Amino acid sequence: MTERLSLIVLDAVHRIRTFDFKREDGQGVTEYGIVLAFVAIALAAVLVVLKDDISAFIDKVGADLGNLPANV
Repeated sequence: MTERLSLIVLDAVHRIRTFDFKREDGQGVTEYGIVLAFVAIALAAVLVVLKDDISAFIDKVGADLGNLPANV
């Protein structure tokens, strides 16, 4: 734990000495967030378009399950 803390402090001191305040560590997280938002929007659009078909399928499966014999 102390080694990790000392590495963080040394990195901070190095950045202060060289005036290097650009950090690109969070860039990957931002890109994943954008991709995740795009996937969520695309999924919502697909669900809106196929809403009636999905509902009909669920109703058909429910009806078929209701027609099963009781002792299966």
